[in-house]
Amino acid sequence: MTTHKRFKQSLIFTAITLASLTTVGCATQVAPGKYVDGVHQVQAKGKKSQIVLEVKVEQGNIVDIKTQSHNETESLFLNAERLLAKVLKNNGHEGIDAVSGATYSSNGILKAVNKLPRANGIQPEYVAVGSKEASGDDDFKLKWSIQPQLGLISGDYYYEEARFRQGHKGSMTVVTNSANKDDVILAEFNESGRPNYYTRLYQDVPKRMSEYNFTMGKKKGTAWVQSALTMEKLMMDKDQLIFEPNPNHDPKLANKLKEPNRLRYLGIDIVAGASNSIQQSMIPLTAKIYDQIQTQGTHYKFYQHAEKVLDSKGKWTGITGMLRIVVDTNTKQIAKAQFDEIFADEKAQIADASMKKYYRQSKYDSINYVEPARIGFNVMFDALNEHLKAGGSLFDINDLPATGDSGSYAATGFTKRSSSWDLYLKHADILYKQMRADGVIVEHKRPATK
Repeated sequence: MTTHKRFKQSLIFTAITLASLTTVGCATQVAPGKYVDGVHQVQAKGKKSQIVLEVKVEQGNIVDIKTQSHNETESLFLNAERLLAKVLKNNGHEGIDAVSGATYSSNGILKAVNKLPRANGIQPEYVAVGSKEASGDDDFKLKWSIQPQLGLISGDYYYEEARFRQGHKGSMTVVTNSANKDDVILAEFNESGRPNYYTRLYQDVPKRMSEYNFTMGKKKGTAWVQSALTMEKLMMDKDQLIFEPNPNHDPKLANKLKEPNRLRYLGIDIVAGASNSIQQSMIPLTAKIYDQIQTQGTHYKFYQHAEKVLDSKGKWTGITGMLRIVVDTNTKQIAKAQFDEIFADEKAQIADASMKKYYRQSKYDSINYVEPARIGFNVMFDALNEHLKAGGSLFDINDLPATGDSGSYAATGFTKRSSSWDLYLKHADILYKQMRADGVIVEHKRPATK
């Protein structure tokens, strides 16, 4: 009897234990994708602030997720924000680790996702996660700077461009000290995607200050521009324009770069993100320029003025204005002009919240930048370039796009004057005075004031 009673109690205990385990399993193993349809705002604490997400759910599945607001350290949050794509793909936060170096922000994002209302009514408890990601192919570190040298610089101008590998167009600008041809004061490489590029978004688009570095760079673990900047700094620091390539380089590898195939110049290891561009375009173009410097020289002069745009209180807006002018000293006419407005390297430095997404880009190169004047920023200043090359005045811009209020977008293609023209005129006045003082340009008439 006693033995039977103990056996019965044992069966009851086992049944209770199994039931308890089953209950716990049901509470924690929520089927993914079973969310309440609609657009939800969810939030959770990161390291410094509440992270607010907007999540769209259709048929129980997450179809869109984006950050609404946060006040985390910008560089860390940018890394943590990569988890949004994983949450979308995974249809939930379960099984996703934190990003190394941004653990608190990562957990804030994942905890917010955990607060999405579930179709079964269960709200599982969030369990904080650590980082299991090692630095590797998915480690995309945003470190480069595209800010121009402030103030005025001038010198002898050299430029080469050519298409290479499947039709990409590389271009190289070199400016040397007019008093010392061996003193390199500016070296700048750019590249435009080939016209038949497999990603239509980047066909014929300049890479240096566009979104290319953020999207395509992720596939390579680094931004394209970082390699170019490394080489440019080397050229200016060492006043050197020709190099011996890595003796281990194997051209048969083409795009399939391996460690021995990485470029090395004077001990500088060029990252693989743009080593083909460096090797097949930048170095050959620079070598041509070097030969020209040493032989025939140039009759073109380069002038650049860059200045931070300040608000009414004298605080930087996060935008830097820059005007470049190339003058043919034989004719004293403008051969090329380029005006651009360059966004700060960090989102936090840009005052206008709507412009923060364009950080490390410029208005001219950005694909997604929307010019308030209702006409492309590049269209405006391409027209300026053609106007000046044809002998037009630096200051007579009234017939150029978006220089006045038309009042009819349908009829003219724009509705109001672009504030960029006023900024351009300020830079033009500074460069014009210097060029006239140097005796390299003819007089440019100013339009009569009304």
